[in-house]
Amino acid sequence: MMTDAFVAETESTRLVRRTTTWFILLFWFAQVTMLTILRHLNLGEEEKLAFLLPRLCVTLIGVGISFVIADRLRRLAGRSMRVKIGTAALLALIGCLIHGGANIALFRLLVEGSYSETFDAGMFLGALLQWFWAYAALCALLLAITSSLELADRERRIAHLQRVAHTAQLRALRYQLNPHFMFNTLNSIASLISRRDAETAELMVENLADFLRAGLSLDPQEDIPLAREIELQSLYLAIETLRFPDRLKVEIDMSPDTAGALVPGLITQPLVENVVRHAVALSVEPVRLHIVARRAGNRLHISVHNSAAKGGTASASKGTGVGLANVTDRLRAQFDTDCAISSGRDEDGGFLVMIDIPFSTAG
Repeated sequence: MMTDAFVAETESTRLVRRTTTWFILLFWFAQVTMLTILRHLNLGEEEKLAFLLPRLCVTLIGVGISFVIADRLRRLAGRSMRVKIGTAALLALIGCLIHGGANIALFRLLVEGSYSETFDAGMFLGALLQWFWAYAALCALLLAITSSLELADRERRIAHLQRVAHTAQLRALRYQLNPHFMFNTLNSIASLISRRDAETAELMVENLADFLRAGLSLDPQEDIPLAREIELQSLYLAIETLRFPDRLKVEIDMSPDTAGALVPGLITQPLVENVVRHAVALSVEPVRLHIVARRAGNRLHISVHNSAAKGGTASASKGTGVGLANVTDRLRAQFDTDCAISSGRDEDGGFLVMIDIPFSTAG
């Protein structure tokens, strides 16, 4: 299967070839038409017909020379403009010499009496000068076309690389799964097994498998409905509730009009995980985790709030940077400046994180 980059390169090459082909044909059509009209006004009827065949033959030779010039100019892609201009001037000179020589040879061969002994070197140089300017104009226009298409192709390549880098960045940020969660969960399972609490251990393993399967299957480039995001967090919180049955109290308040709102997959995961790790795990009393989602016009507001950790509040305040940085980086990567995230402690010692992103749905 061809990659996107290869397809883009092929389309770009075809575009250059099509553009230069049509330009060359139109250039020489205009050239032969204009020359024929001028000759029509100055020559007799018989001479007009006699000159038409060699003029068409010379025009075909000019078309062939022009395609060679266009091919040589295309091969200069990536070179400096000085090299391109110098090469174009040289090609114009070579082209006019070949064209001028073919013009004399064909007219002498096909038109009796043309370019007779009265034709001297001065007349030949004058004709060459005319053809040089024609080829110089042709080369300049071809150079402008190829340079313009080359610039457009470079911009497409840069855009493609930016998309690749953006995807890699989102993927890396999305897959920063906190190893402490895995270690603590596995340790809890082992502890349950050692206490012969097989039913709870089995339930925790099932919840962990469901969470990992659902989370890792998400495409980091695609957004998911907020209802799905909350469902994934519910799987995670089900695991943590088994670990801290008396200390973790979860409340989810999602207004119905926000269920279909699109959000980056697992965007709230680091925030919820922070609550468990830096509040619930350090508290000796129950900690309330409250997730709220509201729509305000064309904006979506999501907040993650936890009550104060009793007995471990001071320690908890030291461990909130990584998760917030992850969420902030992901939001900036996707929405640029069209988003906001704020965080801080409330007057009761709890911690609140608020996210503001554009409201959009799949429909």
